[in-house]
Amino acid sequence: MRTRKRAIALGLSGAACAAMTLIGAGPASAGVGSYPYDNQDPSASGCNSDAITASSANVGGGATILLRYSPHCRTVWAHIQGAAPRTADNAGGSALIYRESDGAGIRTYCGGATSCYTPMLYDGGLTSHATGTNDTGFTIYSGTTGSY
Repeated sequence: MRTRKRAIALGLSGAACAAMTLIGAGPASAGVGSYPYDNQDPSASGCNSDAITASSANVGGGATILLRYSPHCRTVWAHIQGAAPRTADNAGGSALIYRESDGAGIRTYCGGATSCYTPMLYDGGLTSHATGTNDTGFTIYSGTTGSY
């Protein structure tokens, strides 16, 4: 029970942080949509064709979060794999991509799937990281990649 409470507290603080990233940090925040390819699908745009995994991290509960990077498009996105599917008892998995320079962030929920990815954020000359969350119904796990 203690793990669940601590994990929920971490999840709530992460949710508050995610809400702040989507809103922006004030007038200096460029936000999502300020750069080429922001909020576009990596598959539909073709940016996934040359993608590399720039960083990865164990999320817990069998899930892994990947920070994917396209050298051609100069974009990043988050991809979670092995997450619990959403049920009546849990929220399942989610992936968050976060651009550190302006606080832009995009979160995607996997729903009933065990894998999902976010839309892209432009990353040319910038730094970003990915965070994955996996709610198994017993514990809410979270993991964050290194920055790239």
